[in-house]
Amino acid sequence: MNIEHKFLPVFSVDWLGLFNRLKNLQGNYGILAPISSNKSLLRDIRDFNKPFFIDSGVFGNQDFPWYYETYSEYLDNRWVRKRKFASEQHLRHKIREYLERCDQFSPDFIFTQDIFGEPLLSLHLARLTWEEYWQKPRKYTLIGVVQVGYSIYNWQQKLVPQLNSFPPHYDSPKSFLTSLISVYRDIGYDYIALGGLLKVDKTRTTGLKFGLSVEQLDELLAWSRPEFVLGGLALTRTEVLRKHNVWADSTGWLWWNEQYDSKFRNRNGFQEVLM
Repeated sequence: MNIEHKFLPVFSVDWLGLFNRLKNLQGNYGILAPISSNKSLLRDIRDFNKPFFIDSGVFGNQDFPWYYETYSEYLDNRWVRKRKFASEQHLRHKIREYLERCDQFSPDFIFTQDIFGEPLLSLHLARLTWEEYWQKPRKYTLIGVVQVGYSIYNWQQKLVPQLNSFPPHYDSPKSFLTSLISVYRDIGYDYIALGGLLKVDKTRTTGLKFGLSVEQLDELLAWSRPEFVLGGLALTRTEVLRKHNVWADSTGWLWWNEQYDSKFRNRNGFQEVLM
């Protein structure tokens, strides 16, 4: 499925109550659900006839993420169990499981599996996922997830240039991420999503916040030119998202709930985004 490159709000749901709140909305929007959602919910979304997105749930199972595997090593006269980044064989197996589960629900788009805060490891997974995706005909489109947040938020500026440093012009998040996005395009991804822009914030009910100001997001979209911004949908950012004709989802879906934000008590945050 192809969607014209224009602003598309995408509402994230992971339970039936949230999905039911969308049914009376007027306008064009998409629905995003994690693959771990209940099967009946995924089928109901598919039958709702709106652009349907599935993601792998990047925040899930952080105690023992799927991209690690356990091995045993004999140290100091005893066996010690350790974790390490999984082998390519293990990763491909997990990717195939993800794709095969997506096959069951006929989405329009799915996101590559990625690792929060790991741009280069996410690129490795994106390459493997692209190869596995094309092993058989599939009707849904694969969206590559570029982890941009870690580089933007944590780039270390060297006070004293080192002999092996990049020239000053290249030693920046923008230059690194521009090259990274280009690699995704070279692999074959027609649709790019920017990920990793949410930050952990324990002071908020959702536990997450979007780390860029509207002005910073505007600048990022101007040079990166993605199709999707993960976690980027909010009333305050709608104008800049429309300006750059991108899609964005409300990963922090509680932003429209009057229970958590009193400014929505007399407003319909859903419908305002669609106007």
